[in-house]
Amino acid sequence: MDKLKKISCFIIILIFLLTFASCQREAKNISTEIEFENGETGILANNNAVDFYFYYPENLILDKNAAMISVYANDAELAESSMKDPFTGETFEFMLKPNLSVTEFILPDNKYETVDEYWKELGVPSFETIFQDIKIEADEDLTVDGISAKKYTYSCSLSGIVYKVSHIIFINKHKVFTLTYTASDKNYDKYINILNTAAETFKFK
Repeated sequence: MDKLKKISCFIIILIFLLTFASCQREAKNISTEIEFENGETGILANNNAVDFYFYYPENLILDKNAAMISVYANDAELAESSMKDPFTGETFEFMLKPNLSVTEFILPDNKYETVDEYWKELGVPSFETIFQDIKIEADEDLTVDGISAKKYTYSCSLSGIVYKVSHIIFINKHKVFTLTYTASDKNYDKYINILNTAAETFKFK
């Protein structure tokens, strides 16, 4: 009986700790909307699975809201891939939409103490396994919620479709945070405010 009581107490304590940990991730008293300087409305992106929140323009569509948060602009552009249907021989076509994804990952112990180190040793090699024709166009220093960050912009291709991508990467409390904006070369500048807005309003909990 004593053993059963101990197990029950352990389960209760475990549930309490998990609940408390979950509550710690929940940011309190945050407005679900804000108004930008240009008069447009910003919508809150936030959930209990992540240690951050940010705002995105109201004309965007929330796609995923979990361990990764992503939004996109409903401005589809038809792109023809070099891939072909093995049965018909026709080339595949894809609808490209400018999009933003925001993620956080725990860093391995004693690795990647700087963003540049992380980018060169893990970021670029991982992208090279997926994309072709990667051309780094720019990198710049900036700050996100008081933390030093780097912005890397490059073009790349996948199955003959050319993309333009920007990553804003920063490290805080042994976690790496990445804001990734992807668009066609044609739409990149048109929707770059998606990335800029997220970076300017990003906050740690």
